[in-house]
Amino acid sequence: VDEFSSFARMPKPVVDAQDLSETVRQAVFLMRVGHPEVTFEAELPASLPARFDRRLISQALTNILKNAAEAIEGVPEAERGRGLIRVSAKAEGEDLIIDVIDNGAGLPVEKRSRLLEPYVTTREKGTGLGLAIVGKIMEEHGGSIELNDSPHGRGAWIRLRMRADGQPAGAGGAQPVPEAGRA
Repeated sequence: VDEFSSFARMPKPVVDAQDLSETVRQAVFLMRVGHPEVTFEAELPASLPARFDRRLISQALTNILKNAAEAIEGVPEAERGRGLIRVSAKAEGEDLIIDVIDNGAGLPVEKRSRLLEPYVTTREKGTGLGLAIVGKIMEEHGGSIELNDSPHGRGAWIRLRMRADGQPAGAGGAQPVPEAGRA
């Protein structure tokens, strides 16, 4: 119900100057506490200044990290070994990129792109809204989400891409906001 409500009334981003490295560090720290059985490795620059809605990007990253941890839990114990989630962030041109690579169950090959649609899930108890919410958040930040196979064997590689200036795709800079009562 909470995820449906979040998706149904997704707020517009409140974009201001933030540090993406710090935002990623905090999300990874919280997931380490919540999933001590998984090793989290973070490769982040000391600082990655950008313009974004910290709350929404934190939500998107938390959804991706939660999915990664659940994908690791989905691997039979005899095959699992130590769960590992690698997180990195970097600037690439005008974009910021966050990569999350896990050694979990991986993503289905068929209809993979449908995982970004609302109510589509591969999990028995999933709502199918987590990746749809992430996709919407990234779109609102002029970015995207990519679903790939891990380059390290079993697992998934999720890439979040957004504009460093906080502008939605196709925006030519800050747009004037009409005053209250004016159209």
